[in-house]
Amino acid sequence: MITPLTLVPLTGPWHLRHPRWNVVVVREALEALAPDRVATTALPPDYAADPDWRETDELALPWTVATWAAERGTPLEGVGTPPPIAGAAADFERYLAGFPSARAAIDDAAAALAPLRERLPRPNDLSGLLTEVVPALTEDLQVRLAAFGDGPATAWRGERAASAVERAQALGGERPALLVELDLWPAVVRELDERGVGWTVVASPPPSPAARRRALLDVAWQGEAPDVAGLLGQLREGEEPEARFLEAQLLLAHDHPAEALEALEQASHGDFREPYLLPGLLLARLGQLRDLAGRRDRALQAYRGVLALTWAPAEARAAARAGLEAPFATAEAEAPAPDGA
Repeated sequence: MITPLTLVPLTGPWHLRHPRWNVVVVREALEALAPDRVATTALPPDYAADPDWRETDELALPWTVATWAAERGTPLEGVGTPPPIAGAAADFERYLAGFPSARAAIDDAAAALAPLRERLPRPNDLSGLLTEVVPALTEDLQVRLAAFGDGPATAWRGERAASAVERAQALGGERPALLVELDLWPAVVRELDERGVGWTVVASPPPSPAARRRALLDVAWQGEAPDVAGLLGQLREGEEPEARFLEAQLLLAHDHPAEALEALEQASHGDFREPYLLPGLLLARLGQLRDLAGRRDRALQAYRGVLALTWAPAEARAAARAGLEAPFATAEAEAPAPDGA
């Protein structure tokens, strides 16, 4: 008997805009499922050999899932394969631009995806993703497969889905979970159905205080709050170093560098190891704010701290290297945020 898989959708940086399906909700859904094997299409099998896997767009993985899996002793297994040629689908569409008859299928696929430009930025829950987002992605895939087969036009989604499913099945387990990138979801489901492998979708847990707090922090990461004073007040209700970092970001963006420095100095005296991207970003910003306050020696200390980390986001490393070369000036300030936020 083939063990059925429980699928968990990943929405990349859109998790920041989906308070009912943010990274904490994904983790809590897994906690309730209690799988004995956890795999994901978003990472290759050897991902752990390179610390830069944390640069993935699939924020839920490094933000919450990897830590949760490690704490319970369940390995997070990569079963994905990137497209053999980066940007192949976009290149293919550009090539077809000069052939109107062949271009028709691409236009049909684009029409299927058009509603997502309005739907994806809006808050989504699991049900909304499955009933409003997945059908458009499925239609896009069907149009491309019918016209061109699996290849450059689909970024080899069929081939990559088949490989991921095969690897996930090989992991075994009595309650396996497979976290699937949303754009690969239709191809994975198609492959499972063709193989006769049973599958179901993870249940969405009820709202929790932790998920609601995560939703607030996600709003701050985006930096688009209409009521900045209200958001600052809510951030200050918690003691997380992440909240202090985001408070400092907002304060600096609204020309309060001294108050921003105070918030970051407070955060730097605590444990700011989590989330995964915080140590690098916090130290880089701390160095910049110390520069603005005329504390060059202390700024250099913070910049060197970034480069001494085992891993830090690329933007934090770049800011640290620039800060070592010359003092930071406010005209350079740009709030770093997860990709796509």
